[in-house]
Amino acid sequence: MFQQRQLYTENQPLDDVFAICRDISSNIISTEKNVAVARMIIHRLFRNPNIDLCAILPPLIQQQYQESQYNHINSLINGNSLFFETVLEDDQLCTDLWDSILFQCEVSTAPTDPAKDSILFSAVSQYVTRMLPCDETTSTSIAVPRSPKTTHQTIRTPLQLFRADSPLVNRISIEDRSQIMSVSNVNFQPRLVQNFCSFVAKSCTTAQFTNANKLLLIRFLLKQFHVFCQFNTGDVDVDNWKLDLMTAAPFKMQLYEFFKSSISQVPTATVFRDIIMCWLTYSRPWRYHNMSNPSDFAPAAKYRHFFEKNVEFYEVILGKIIKRFSAFEMCEELIASLRAVIEFAWKEPQTLLLRHIQLDIQPHSFELLEQMQVVVKRHRNLIKAEEKENSGFWNSLFGSGESLRLQSSRRVVSELIALMKDSDSYMGTRLMSDIDVSGTEHGASNLNITNANDRTCATVLNETPKSSLGIPDHYVDHMSNHMLLTPNGQRQVLNREKRFDYSKCIKDDPKAPVRSYELAFAVRIMTALALKMNQLAFVRTVGEHYSERSVVGAIARKIMYPPVPNLDPNATVPAYSARIIRSPPLLRLRVS
Repeated sequence: MFQQRQLYTENQPLDDVFAICRDISSNIISTEKNVAVARMIIHRLFRNPNIDLCAILPPLIQQQYQESQYNHINSLINGNSLFFETVLEDDQLCTDLWDSILFQCEVSTAPTDPAKDSILFSAVSQYVTRMLPCDETTSTSIAVPRSPKTTHQTIRTPLQLFRADSPLVNRISIEDRSQIMSVSNVNFQPRLVQNFCSFVAKSCTTAQFTNANKLLLIRFLLKQFHVFCQFNTGDVDVDNWKLDLMTAAPFKMQLYEFFKSSISQVPTATVFRDIIMCWLTYSRPWRYHNMSNPSDFAPAAKYRHFFEKNVEFYEVILGKIIKRFSAFEMCEELIASLRAVIEFAWKEPQTLLLRHIQLDIQPHSFELLEQMQVVVKRHRNLIKAEEKENSGFWNSLFGSGESLRLQSSRRVVSELIALMKDSDSYMGTRLMSDIDVSGTEHGASNLNITNANDRTCATVLNETPKSSLGIPDHYVDHMSNHMLLTPNGQRQVLNREKRFDYSKCIKDDPKAPVRSYELAFAVRIMTALALKMNQLAFVRTVGEHYSERSVVGAIARKIMYPPVPNLDPNATVPAYSARIIRSPPLLRLRVS
């Protein structure tokens, strides 16, 4: 692909991206492969400490793209470039490139948020998708007929793929065996898969684990690994091999040691959050079951073998993460990670899979949530102190509004209360009984927190799920404000694992069944009378003010049933019918 015309001059500025790119381009004079030019690109771009590839971003103005640093570098190193085609055919070049990418991540000072759009991560994403293809494009390689004597063979370990007697490799003619594997609708090279796994292992063994961009890189690699391993090729043998590869990843032990050492040494909450996100990416493979259809939920049984072979990631690493939370001041950036970790105590399929390997994390989760109770009380005291300080007359007129600290405290309290409410609902804890939810922050009443005083603590991981453990998986339809079941929630209801509590909604249903203290004929008469009176102009006018925060609206809510749909955010109710009939507020003549 390449021919080297001349060596670059030593007096070239080391940080002049345009000059370096022009000099490299001048050495590419043909389409023949030239390892020397590929090494030059690695040395002068990837290995150059004066160029931060994580900080080179695409220009905001499209017209400036052609003359941008991003475009000049991208034309040399993108996934379809001559450079990468050369790298793919040379294992040593491939190793040098991965080492240089790690070097760039470790020396970079660019923040992770813009870095994910940088030229480095753009190139890496293209490299990885070339090495671990997950597209459904038509194969351009020559189709090779199956050998009759190998169709009955099965692959039981990932190592069998690389052996000479591999049933998959033997489907390809001898002259092409080391080059490419053509299976149904996707091509990949086992050698490149092995190189990728070696790169992940090397990423986890270097000492500079605290660099945020390196953690971002590891997280991306783990995600793509799961996506590749679970991508359906249509070939049973290949798909089973890839699942075996995911279950016993070649880099598993290096990754385990990386998590084990980094969690105990992590210096800041930001780095701790990033490490947790890496662990969550690896430990929740079902999230990448079908990336083209997120609503397609994978069965928990598919990942039992994964949990069995990776039990230390849950028994040891998850325990270390839970304990490590107490070392940091709870802040907004840790809230999402905290919830994802705590949900292992009740959310499916995590709970079912942990139960399968006989792990019970509920006691540890409950202990951590008790610490969060203290955090909530401390933030409430800070909120009350600042509100008192700013409550004067002059402050109300000339004050600058709420401080960023106060706003952050409100959000932390709101998120933690919601998490403890879910714990009370799903695990049967009584965390909310010690927290006064009446006067926290503006709009605290909207949290609609309820206590679980009458529940006993259920050990989710040691017994069969019960309907009392919580409501099924659902989403709220914004048009009707009704709670609708997801496919996973439908399965939970059919298996009687979880259910909605309709008793909370029945009092606002004009068509509710006759209660024990009511007379059936009187109910029918009152309902018919209400329907007649609802046709009066005066009643309809009052009903139009139902959702308003006014005196007329308050009266309407007292004497009328809510409309369907009810747009009040606190009035979400389960949809108990496949067809929901739209209706205005109805006069309430039955005694509730």
